[in-house]
Amino acid sequence: MSCHAGGGSGVRCLRYPAGGHGRYQGKWLRNQHHGYGVKSSGRGLVYEGEWQRGQRHGYGTMRRESPDGQVHRLYVGQWRQDRRSGEGKQYYDDGSVYFGQWQMNKRHGRGIHWYADGRIYVGEWLQDAMHGRGVLFSANGNRYVGEFEEGCKSGAGCFYHGQDRIQFGQWVKDICKSSLLPVLQE
Repeated sequence: MSCHAGGGSGVRCLRYPAGGHGRYQGKWLRNQHHGYGVKSSGRGLVYEGEWQRGQRHGYGTMRRESPDGQVHRLYVGQWRQDRRSGEGKQYYDDGSVYFGQWQMNKRHGRGIHWYADGRIYVGEWLQDAMHGRGVLFSANGNRYVGEFEEGCKSGAGCFYHGQDRIQFGQWVKDICKSSLLPVLQE
């Protein structure tokens, strides 16, 4: 397949002019990316997947290719109108990983986030924040099971202190306002 700037529909490759190092190779419809294709930017970002009317739409993978040849996955999953929407897996620069539902480029719905510091959150998300029912596991073995609001423990929940103590309480913005902690008997 030759690379040229032609018009219309079909399969072709296009290099972007005016000093741009970008390139698109794939299917076209009425002079827009449409169907399966691969688009690379001059900055190392590469999207490989489905297109609709010039936008990422359907299943696709976004990755970063370093000048030294290393490839780093950024996102694998569903896209809608050029945004992460549906089910997908995001890989963050700090080593964290999120797998779950997306809406308009934000974590939204149910998902699991593995944090680089060892925490794990399994639960509901709203507009990119923990929100609704969920479980937050700490790296030290503690865990919180309950309600979240805007990324914080808020509402009724149980905090498990290691293996032997359970604290039932009401939280507001990560602060326990009232609780019941059973007395340990020796």
